[in-house]
Amino acid sequence: MLPADIFWRPSTGIGYEHLKFREENNQIIIDSIVIGSQNSNDIFRVKYDIVLDKSWVTRSVTIRYLGEDQGLSLSSDGKGIWKDEQGQVIPELLGCVDIDISCTPFTNTLPINRLPHEPMQQQEIQVVYISAADLNYRQVKQNYTLLESGKDSSIFRYHSGNFKENITVDSNGIVVIYPDLFYREMGPDAR
Repeated sequence: MLPADIFWRPSTGIGYEHLKFREENNQIIIDSIVIGSQNSNDIFRVKYDIVLDKSWVTRSVTIRYLGEDQGLSLSSDGKGIWKDEQGQVIPELLGCVDIDISCTPFTNTLPINRLPHEPMQQQEIQVVYISAADLNYRQVKQNYTLLESGKDSSIFRYHSGNFKENITVDSNGIVVIYPDLFYREMGPDAR
């Protein structure tokens, strides 16, 4: 059973994320608010909502800056076809199933829970990377490799471009420790 509430904090700087899970109508509904700062002293407040099917496949994502009109809404058929708010197909995202939102560790949970994993077998995927700073999106390649699997936690090596990190997740596949970026503050297995 998924936890109802999770809090993360960045490992440097200021900020928090409060994420809520809800399961209904064979869907997993994610509702989250992220407050933090980037680069200098620019403070941002972002709300995102994700709808997943029971297989952890992303069906829609909406991101909005709180208190502002700026936002982004994308939907997917779950098989790699993405559409914008007007229902227009976005060809440059063809083949992506998962999303990666820059300001949260949560979206690493999507491929971790969606894909079957064998120890030390690297899995390469194409994802929709969404920058929380400007709400721009693009397709990027990511790799996940299961390094250790335990009853209460597992460790995955995440690799994209020149960036590599070992991510610790709980028994639900939800990030507990993302070294140098995020730590879970509250919820099961908080550190």
